[in-house]
Amino acid sequence: MAINPRDLQKMMKKMKMIELKGVEEVIIRFADHELAIPNAEVTKMQMGGEVYQVSGNAQKRDRTDVEVIEIEISDEDIQLVASQAGASEQEAEDALLESEGDIAKAIMFLKSK
Repeated sequence: MAINPRDLQKMMKKMKMIELKGVEEVIIRFADHELAIPNAEVTKMQMGGEVYQVSGNAQKRDRTDVEVIEIEISDEDIQLVASQAGASEQEAEDALLESEGDIAKAIMFLKSK
């Protein structure tokens, strides 16, 4: 049974359905794995609360090997990198986090931009 396009438009308007544009990836995380859906088509609806419909091909990824690294970065390191690279303190902090606290790598990264 085909739905009349006009009726479909009315139903979509009533449920406040909107397609979310520009979605790069949707990730559903479990304790030991995650499902990643690249280039997912996502529709948001209002049905007594927000409801999201996700369409796409999922890829299963293992999460048991994920290693969490905590990095402590001092204000002195941030200021040193910022002054040596001619960057803002926020850029210096981001570069230090990206380089896992390695001051030389952070400076070289910022200078290469």
